[in-house]
Amino acid sequence: MLQPYQAYPIINQLSAGEWQQLELEIKEQQYVSDQLIMMQGEVSECVHIILSGQARVFIENETKVELALLQRGHFFGEMSCLTGDPVSAFVEAVDYLTTITVSKTGMLLLMDKNADFRNQIIDAMIKRIQNSNERVLEEHTKSQLIMKQYETEDRERSGNLIGTNPAMKQLMGHIERLSAKQDHVILIGEAGTGKRSIARKLHYAATQGQYPMLTINGNDFDLLAWDTKIRAAKGGTLVVEHAEQLPADLLKQIVETAIQTRIVLTAAQPLHINNIASLYIPPLRERVEDIPLLAQYFVENAGADDAESAISSDALRLLSLFPYLTKNVGELQGIVTEAYIVSEGRTISSNHLRFGRARKAGDRPTIGLALGSGSVRGMAHLGILRVLEEEGIPIDMIAGTSVGSLVGGAYAAGMPVEDCVRVLSTIRWRQLVRPTIPKHSFVHNTPMIGFIEQHVGKRNIEDLPIPFAAVASDASTGEAHIMRNGLLAHAISASTAIPAIMRPVQYQGKTLVDGAVVHPVPAALVKSMGADIVIAANVCTESFSKGTAKHFVDSLLNTIDIMSAKMVKEELQLADIVLRPDLGHNQISFKDSQICIAAGEAVTRDAIMRIKKKLSS
Repeated sequence: MLQPYQAYPIINQLSAGEWQQLELEIKEQQYVSDQLIMMQGEVSECVHIILSGQARVFIENETKVELALLQRGHFFGEMSCLTGDPVSAFVEAVDYLTTITVSKTGMLLLMDKNADFRNQIIDAMIKRIQNSNERVLEEHTKSQLIMKQYETEDRERSGNLIGTNPAMKQLMGHIERLSAKQDHVILIGEAGTGKRSIARKLHYAATQGQYPMLTINGNDFDLLAWDTKIRAAKGGTLVVEHAEQLPADLLKQIVETAIQTRIVLTAAQPLHINNIASLYIPPLRERVEDIPLLAQYFVENAGADDAESAISSDALRLLSLFPYLTKNVGELQGIVTEAYIVSEGRTISSNHLRFGRARKAGDRPTIGLALGSGSVRGMAHLGILRVLEEEGIPIDMIAGTSVGSLVGGAYAAGMPVEDCVRVLSTIRWRQLVRPTIPKHSFVHNTPMIGFIEQHVGKRNIEDLPIPFAAVASDASTGEAHIMRNGLLAHAISASTAIPAIMRPVQYQGKTLVDGAVVHPVPAALVKSMGADIVIAANVCTESFSKGTAKHFVDSLLNTIDIMSAKMVKEELQLADIVLRPDLGHNQISFKDSQICIAAGEAVTRDAIMRIKKKLSS
């Protein structure tokens, strides 16, 4: 019959007589998860032999660095127990842990009576002495990595996630649920949306800051650096930034082989890795209602006593129009902080706001063209392009809304201006739309895709010779959807889908309609794309008293124009040159194209000296 002690590891080979001599020197102990068993620097009076569960050995300075994970049959405290030297590390229970403790007297008796036990203890002590130099070097490397990162990173443990937008509320809920786990996570979002801040929040919530959080960049990834950092971050978090730059098989490999370390992958586009949660972080332009909250938060941090009265309503509206393409929240913070300084602590008005980049002295200013909405009146854009080209005015980037996206997209694709005039000025509605069952619309503009591709080919926006962006409106949220990549023809189709008249376009995972209801003249977008000088072409109807609506479609377009006119005025504050062709009342017939083109030419010729003066200043 087996004796109870024979279920114990290591000492299970003792005879009954040997056990009787040792019984008083051996005790069974239980510990709960995270309970500290042994303190670094104390002298241990016993050796622990693990019966069940796991124990973690670690050292701790500014952060916790794991040395080993012990399980059944492993032991700890033997060096200190036998030599009287202080314990060199902490030991804590990982989960529910059971050990047997053997006193120093019991240890000596065991080593005297049981050769196997004696040899096992001696072997373990020799190995630990042999490995001491390697361990010292490894822990020095870990400490250097951790300290270097702390020197270069923001020491703030997690940024504030501010927002009332439904997408932000959903994101916060996901973060709260994931915080209690150590599961790997993928964070998807543009630059400046807060991916690193969210990674820190997840890390500190799960580890209470007791373990390292390190980062590695996917742009210059190498396996040697990975191996060093994954060991240094053991028990904590390793963030892989720009993970979309890594091959899919390598991503899968590093995630699968990461043991006892949470991997957080951050990327600008979705990554497809099985069994890993992905969190999408919306850019500022998809949560416009949060911009005033963030602006007030930043101005308060800048020193304002009363954040709500520190920014005027006109400044908040202008801040809400800007798309923040480069740094999102970081860009907003910079603009607001600078405006607070410029205002000298007074209320920030729209005049205090500085958008766009800082240009190097001596560089030619970049010129961006914002082509607005306006149905057939948008043919005036062709006249504007013709004169700018004749006068040698360079166009470095274009953004277009509705008909502006059609004209601007064709020109950005490399179509010569005279070809644009020839093709677009002779176009007819029947080439662009087809009737549909009038449930929520009368026509759909799917034929427009074929028409565009017939003349410029099947092109991706990101591959065009001139940087281009098209503006549509998300029919579900009412917010702007800016398209700077993907198929050009599909983007133009979405940007020109007139609400209630044309069927919404399903594209890039959204239900999209005409961009005129959000950015009728996308001057802010061009500025955010990097333009130093913004030339804005506004072809919205100037006066709604000229002409009477002849039918429903005319009336609806007139209504859209009225809505657009209220937004245009504020956004045009970000334009350096505004071109408003004299087009009279609302027109929806392509037969008027030549009149519109001529009006575009005339207004541009009148402004050419102002444009050249801007270029030379």
